[in-house]
Amino acid sequence: MTRLKNWDAKTLKNFLKDYGFSECETKGSHMHMVGKIDGEDRIVQVIFSHKERDCQSNKTMRMAVKHSGIKQEYFEEWKATRKIHNELIS
Repeated sequence: MTRLKNWDAKTLKNFLKDYGFSECETKGSHMHMVGKIDGEDRIVQVIFSHKERDCQSNKTMRMAVKHSGIKQEYFEEWKATRKIHNELIS
């Protein structure tokens, strides 16, 4: 998996909101967002710590892709064009 570069916490949160996720819990600098992709409930973590606020780590982004159930290509496409794949959203 290639690296998703320059995703700050706000951008990741907006991406997830566009795909139907909503905030469910915040513990310190970690926000959890819940949504339903392809009929399956998903929980994704967004980190707002001082270290990751401006740029989410590669590990955080890999976990966001895995836990969201959304293909990495869709992350990249959304960032470039704001295109949403509505067929995924349940």
